[in-house]
Amino acid sequence: MDVLDQITELARRVCATHGLDLVDVELFRAGRRRMVRIYVGKAAGVSVDDCARVSREVSAVLDAENWLGDDAYVIEVSSPGLDRPFKTLADWTRNIGRDVKVTCREKLDGKMIQLGKLVSADDTEVVLEGAKGPVNIPMALVALAKIDIKLN
Repeated sequence: MDVLDQITELARRVCATHGLDLVDVELFRAGRRRMVRIYVGKAAGVSVDDCARVSREVSAVLDAENWLGDDAYVIEVSSPGLDRPFKTLADWTRNIGRDVKVTCREKLDGKMIQLGKLVSADDTEVVLEGAKGPVNIPMALVALAKIDIKLN
């Protein structure tokens, strides 16, 4: 298991103890330091305290286990942001009830882009409540999905 996998598994366990979903982990070099960027999510929204807890607990293990060797590192923990594409089933389920924009790999009902309120999602299908009723989108057709942000 490489260092990124170890950090990802650690972050997953820490998130689970605090009722958070692990969305993504990035590990990269920024100058002389390593950057550990952890994205977390929660249906009710992620608080600063949630991020601080994850940061403290992951940092404590990184320091104790010395997974990054002698490299100095910076750890950042945040929510993924509203405009981040859905990557996992947890991203879909966390956003049930929100307006989403789904770009399909091929036309569905004559359109490449489907808009609507996310009703449900599983490994095989996404259901939106569109302007003309329910729209069932096979997961295999989804190229890109995001929250449909409306600016008034």
